[in-house]
Amino acid sequence: HDDSWHSVPLSEIDFSRCRRCTPSYRALPRDYPNPPCTERSENEIQVLNDTWVSLPVGSEESYTFRHMRKNQFEEVLFRCEDMRFEIDMCIDSNAATLQRLTKIYDELQRLSETERVSKGTITRADVNGAGLGGKVYQYTLDGRVLGVIHKHTIKRIYGDDGEEMLKLCYKNPAIAIPIVVDRLRQKDKEWRAAKEALNRKWKDLTEFNYYKSLDHRSITWRTTDKRATSTRTMVAEIKDRAAHNGYEGEAVFNTRKDKAKEEHGAFYEVTMGSAIPRKLDLTNLPKPTRTLFTPHLSFTYCNNSWAQQDAYRIISFALEKGSASPVDKERCYKLWQDFLGPWFGLSLSWMQSPAVMYTPSMDPEDEACHENGGESANDDDGSNSFENNLSNDDDVKQEILKPAPTRYKNQGYFATKNHVPYPPDTLVSTVFGEAKIIQYIKDDGIYEVSYQSSATGFLRPNSVFCSLVPIDTSMLTDQLRSNDQENLEGPDDQIMIGTQPLYLFLRLHQVLIRRLGIANELARIVSKDKELGRHIELLTTGDDPNEEGKRYEAFLSLVYTLLDSGNSSSDASEGGKYEDRVRYLLGNHAYELTTMDKLISHILKNLQNMANDETLQNMIDIYRRHKSMGSFKPSAFREEAALLSEGENMFAFQICNMPETDQKIVHHEFLGCIAEGIEEDTPESD
Repeated sequence: HDDSWHSVPLSEIDFSRCRRCTPSYRALPRDYPNPPCTERSENEIQVLNDTWVSLPVGSEESYTFRHMRKNQFEEVLFRCEDMRFEIDMCIDSNAATLQRLTKIYDELQRLSETERVSKGTITRADVNGAGLGGKVYQYTLDGRVLGVIHKHTIKRIYGDDGEEMLKLCYKNPAIAIPIVVDRLRQKDKEWRAAKEALNRKWKDLTEFNYYKSLDHRSITWRTTDKRATSTRTMVAEIKDRAAHNGYEGEAVFNTRKDKAKEEHGAFYEVTMGSAIPRKLDLTNLPKPTRTLFTPHLSFTYCNNSWAQQDAYRIISFALEKGSASPVDKERCYKLWQDFLGPWFGLSLSWMQSPAVMYTPSMDPEDEACHENGGESANDDDGSNSFENNLSNDDDVKQEILKPAPTRYKNQGYFATKNHVPYPPDTLVSTVFGEAKIIQYIKDDGIYEVSYQSSATGFLRPNSVFCSLVPIDTSMLTDQLRSNDQENLEGPDDQIMIGTQPLYLFLRLHQVLIRRLGIANELARIVSKDKELGRHIELLTTGDDPNEEGKRYEAFLSLVYTLLDSGNSSSDASEGGKYEDRVRYLLGNHAYELTTMDKLISHILKNLQNMANDETLQNMIDIYRRHKSMGSFKPSAFREEAALLSEGENMFAFQICNMPETDQKIVHHEFLGCIAEGIEEDTPESD
């Protein structure tokens, strides 16, 4: 029967002998019946296609493409759509069958009226000769009246008895069809009422999952990010560029392009393939010294001023909450003090400002006394101005002294009775920057200090953070610098030579800075996009000009909460909650921010490796000597580093300020083992 064609899927039809229009379009077999279609206009008949079908050709028929995957929210939408389709099909097929059988039912009604009129002329003797049940006429149903859809509908409403009911419709329609029509009308009312109830449920599910379903990158982002930030990947990347004079190798470039096609789609190479850079264009950017750099890699730091501070706060918080030993924590903080802080432009007084803001807790019985007139130990002038550095002029800044609260004079951090003063000429860190102790006035409990600008000041002990290790002088450094006449191009440029942990730290730190910039930019976009109001979390009411800042600060709070909960097993699902909250806060494009905990964990790991690396500590000593002299000599730095590298693979770094912007750029160079080359070039001593 022709109807059997409609139950055959296209995948089982042999199109090899059918006509071919394009590589993916084939004509239906000649004996394939055209489906009935009425009420078409002449223009529709000329335009609409009833012959050609699209077939999968090649790899598009497989579902291995990364962009074909659906996230959990999209799966919910697809299930809702499937249920909508199923119930619509049931209702429409039921209505089509009801429409077909209603005409037959009406005809049977008219024939029954005719039979009752003519039946009055039949005598009692003729009744026994009448048809079934005393009927004069025996009706049968033509098999072509009901199509495949009608038959399936009848079978659906009667279940296991559907086949038997269908036979009765053909054998005795006068009895069966009125029963089937009543059943179809009953089901039509039930299904339409069920559809109305389900529509309300589907509407809620769609509104809840629609915006989340648009986030296709978060499915594969964790795997992609884990691969991109792994030690093996980052080391292999710079070594590959070192082997190709700063350019990405052909094999690595093709691999990256294939991964991009998997992630973004098969047409990525056609649309965006030419936009994949193999090397950063340094035409309009500060360039490194040619003595040390090709360069192999270059990365920019955008929003450097505030992003560096936020990154330091996050790393310090994670280090304090982490499982590192007190010795490792102290070494990490010393590393920030001696090298990382000056490298990124963070002042020592700013990094140690939380120590000034510390306030000891009070007992309940002393709170009333404190509120009635006691002054907080944080109210001194040094505490309120911990972010101010000493000016470059020779004016003397003298701190305004206030009497410390009696409760804190002889207790804990603010104790003066048992305070052990720093000896004279000790280099210390204060709220105004680095200074040198002149003397400690015991009667007044204050320090007299001198700063590098020849200014002097008087500070309480709680305004002096800690002692600093003085920079050791080296005759070798002085000699090598005197022989090197080269200077860096920028007055604020810095160079550093370090080991692999430093390279990994700087790469990961740049990723952290970039993601903080992404969070701030998304906060700005989301705050201005009113169409996202239904899909994201509302922090303010009305047009609040500070909504952008509040949204970004809320994101930082989520990061701190995630880091705090990550060190305890009290809430194993905190990571999932964090991802959902970030999406509600910053939208779907915040998928890169979902792995902040993993990124910070990698940063801390390399930070601890740096703190325990003796070779790197030698490099930091060289860095501090060059910085204290006001300039960096590339050749002298490299020669001295070669003598102390102990045969390890070394990396060179140069950080440059971009003029008139809040940006910096860091150039990376893989030097390899530089000790052997220096030893060969160095003449033997007598």
